[in-house]
Formats: sequence, C-alpha cells, structure tokens
Amino acid sequence: MLKKNRDIKGTQTGMSVLELTKLMDYYKTKLAELQETKSNLTEKIKKIDDVKNKLQNQINEETKKNTTTAGRLVLQLSVAIAGKYDFTISYIANNAFWTPYYDVRVDDIKSPIKLITKAKISQTTGIDWKQVKLSLSTSMPSQWGDAPVLSAWYLAYINPLYRMDKKLEKLGEKLTTNNYIQPMLAGKVAGVNADKDGILDQFDLEASPGSSTNIKVRGIGSMNANNKPLYVVNGIPMEDFEISKIAQSAIKKVEVLKDAAAASLYGSRGVSGVILVTLKEGMDDYVSVADNTLNLAYDIDLPYDVPTNGKAQTATIATQEINSGYKHYAVPKLDKDAYLLAEIPDWAKLNLMPGEANIIFEGTYVGKSFIDPSSTNDTLNLTLGRDKRVVVKRDKLIDYSSVKFLGSNKLQKFTYQITIKNTKKEAVNLLLKDQFPLTTNKEIEVELLESDNAEVNKDLGILNWKLNLAPGESKKVKFTYTVKYPKDKQLNLN
Repeated sequence: MLKKNRDIKGTQTGMSVLELTKLMDYYKTKLAELQETKSNLTEKIKKIDDVKNKLQNQINEETKKNTTTAGRLVLQLSVAIAGKYDFTISYIANNAFWTPYYDVRVDDIKSPIKLITKAKISQTTGIDWKQVKLSLSTSMPSQWGDAPVLSAWYLAYINPLYRMDKKLEKLGEKLTTNNYIQPMLAGKVAGVNADKDGILDQFDLEASPGSSTNIKVRGIGSMNANNKPLYVVNGIPMEDFEISKIAQSAIKKVEVLKDAAAASLYGSRGVSGVILVTLKEGMDDYVSVADNTLNLAYDIDLPYDVPTNGKAQTATIATQEINSGYKHYAVPKLDKDAYLLAEIPDWAKLNLMPGEANIIFEGTYVGKSFIDPSSTNDTLNLTLGRDKRVVVKRDKLIDYSSVKFLGSNKLQKFTYQITIKNTKKEAVNLLLKDQFPLTTNKEIEVELLESDNAEVNKDLGILNWKLNLAPGESKKVKFTYTVKYPKDKQLNLN
C-alpha cells in the first residue's frame, strides 16, 4: 500500500498509530511468506528443468543411434533433350525388415475365432520414414535365385573327431474431397459433369486444400437446376464444406443417384442428384493382399512413421473371422493338464505366415502359441491354453504290474490307468494320448496286451482315445504291455 501510495484510513475516521503498526507487521509477515513460497517454487522449477534437460539429452542420444548413412547412388543417364528432370529412385536396404505375429481372440467355444494379423516393422537405414505407405512382402531379396543341382556323392571314411571339431566350429559362428471425388466420378457415371471454377471437364489434381470443385448431376429433374447435389456419407447427409474435410484415403467408393432414384430416398433434397460416399472402416478396407506366384504382398493404405532407431513399430494388416471346431487334448504322460485346441480347416487359403500368437480366450490373456503354416495337415491346430476344469490323472497299477524271470530273460508287465473327469457345465470332446515302447533290437520284445479300444499306431507306439464326457462325468481307460529282454541288461523303461 505504501508502494502504491494508497489511502488506508476510512472517510469518517482517521487511523491510529496502533492500527498502522499492526498493519505494517501484517504486511511484513505476509511479504516474507510470499517470498519464501516464491523461492520454493523457483527451486522446484529449477529441479524440473534439470530433469527435463536430462530426458531430452537421453532422447537426443537415442535418436542419434543407428542413424549413420553409408553408401551413395550413382546414376548413368541418357536424354535426348537437356533439361531439369525429377527422378524416383528405388533401392534395397538390408537393414529394414518386418516380422508377422498374431492376436487370436476367442469369446467362447461356440463363437468363431477372430484372427488379427500384425507386423512388427524395424529399420536402421539412417533415414526416418515419415507418413509412408508400406508394402510388406514375404519375398527375400537376398536369397539365391538359382535352383539347386545335385552332384555325385562319393562315400569315404571319416574321422569322427575332425567331424566333431567342424560342427563345434560352426556353432561358434492431402487433397480436398471434391477434387478427388471429381476424378473418381469422371468417365464412370453417365450424366455427371465436374468442373473447377465453372470450367467443365478440367481436373486440377494439384489444387490447394480448401479450394472447391463443382459437381453437377444431370437428369430430368436437374437439367435446368443450378443447385449442388446432396452429399450422403455412410447414410448421413453432409454439406460440401464438411465433405472437404474427409481424407481421400478414407473413401472406399462413390456412387451417384439421379432423378427418381434420388427423389424416392431423399425427396426434394435429392432433386439435383445425390452423391453417395462410403468410407473405409476396418483394416481390410485399407490393406490389399496381392497373392503373387512366389510371394504375398500386403499394401497398407494408411501412412505410418517408422523411425530409424531400430525400435519395432506395429501395424495391423488383416482381421479375419474363422469358423473352427474346438476339442480338448491331453497327454498325461508328459503333462497333467488338459489343453483346449481350435481346429481350423482349409487353413491354406488364409495366407498365414509363421509367427508368434497371443491367445486371448474369453477376454483373458492366457499365453502365447506359435502358428506354423509349414504343416502338411489339412487342419491347423491352435493351442488356446490349459483347461483346469478337465482333470486328468495317470497312475501305474502296481497290482496289475509284475516282473518275471524266464531263463536268461526278464519279463516286465506294465499296466497304467488314466482317469478323466469333466467338471465343466458343458460337454467335452477329448483326444487322449499315451504310448507304449518300440524296439529295433532283436533281443528286446514288446507286446501290447490291452488298449481299451484305443486307436493304435503301431509304427509310432501311440494310443489314441476319442472320448465324449458329459458335464460332471468321469471315465477311465487302461492299457497293458510287456517288455522281455536279457536279465543282465538295463533298459530305459521310465
């Protein structure tokens, strides 16, 4: 108040010395508190600035990594007329790559699988890719192009130690919408004229954003009309200035309605014609797949930024709903849990690539699997995770197992019982597997005595049971085999 020379006494009474003293003390106290608060805030701002500078330095260091540009391009040109020309140059960079991976989503065993194909894109070419449209190909430019040719194979004695040394050695090693709707309509629909600034049939594809192009739909009802057509985007009428805000890459298709067709749907508003614009929605509208003779190519119509720091950027390239069957699968000799599998028939037409898959079942992430399209089977199996509600137990029945000595030989009998219980509220189809041993030694004899109606693969020694279990139901299967071998030998029977 003293600094501003303000009057602090009332209009009727003066101010005593005591009141003035109290006011001065209050002023001094508050001024000291405010100065201390300001000092503390200044110190905090300084610390925050220090942290900000450190983070910015780290960002700058990361940006500088892997950005070294090497090599040069040399062009040999031959032209008939000297002048200034623009060139588009294409080249192969070995330090740019992509790897596929998947998200597999299953709502329940009665719903189809939602398979989302994604790509992790990395590059260290030394140039940041900004707002580029990507084409992801499965071809490998660095592969040799010549088919292999067999040469003569001669047998010779080898030194096992030399061969082992060799193996160990190897192990070490933007346009406005009217301007782009205009060429989309031109020459495709009878009775449509498009002009810019009143000049018919001249298309300026380099018009600046915000400039307008007039589109006229000629029909019986609009022959003499000067009104602009009605724009309808995904079923919603819009003004032409709103249309100009839509990116060209977001438009899927453009259609024209005239005369009776326009009036029947939009009444008097459609007297000058109707332009129907359909926008792209899912990734399928933005990604086109080219199934070439030797490779697949995914062309993505959305611009991406891929910095040259080697960090993977994710792009979604396809989303598919796949009808599949579901079954449970158990191998209690190797794992005590039952697994839920999805069986995908005719999977070859899905254009799958080998890659890791994230499994999301009933809205919960359950783990990872691997999609291997190199399989020659007609059905592709995907593991969706363990199902703890299907209980599987494998026991060796001691009372039915025995050991006997027959002269110089030893005969061992093994009996196993597998118990399965379905604790779920719905029925379960289970493929149960186990095995018995095989031998190529004439001194060892193996005989399968009991398989409990299993499908037996004698070449592999595999037993398969296909079981249907109602809710709350339990079932037991049993199998027995014998092994006869010299009693002075030991076998890997476990």
